[in-house]
Amino acid sequence: MKNIKINEIGVELGEKGKEYLMKKLDSLRKFIDFDDEEVTTDIRISKETRSSRSGNIYKSEISIMTVGKKYGAQGEAEELYASIDAMKDAVSKKIASHRGKKQSLFKRGGMKIKKMLRRDIIN
Repeated sequence: MKNIKINEIGVELGEKGKEYLMKKLDSLRKFIDFDDEEVTTDIRISKETRSSRSGNIYKSEISIMTVGKKYGAQGEAEELYASIDAMKDAVSKKIASHRGKKQSLFKRGGMKIKKMLRRDIIN
């Protein structure tokens, strides 16, 4: 995978964490071609301490820039891997939603053309 930047703020992922992150990004390949040179991905993993909650909060954010569209999502959890999972789920939901809208628009256009052709043939 090309053009992937990982920023670690207050936490170190290590090899095991980076492999887990890449495995999760690999599941997004059905939507986005990460090997394309025009696709850039920025990932920020951070650990925050909040006074209102006990313990640490892990925050994962992702920005995927493709040609003509930008997707972004974040996930928060008390465990690092859970925050990565939440981030992946959120961004895949956004990508799938956009993809569905695009296909729906295409189908509506096709139906309108078909309807216009039927009117011209009948008349």
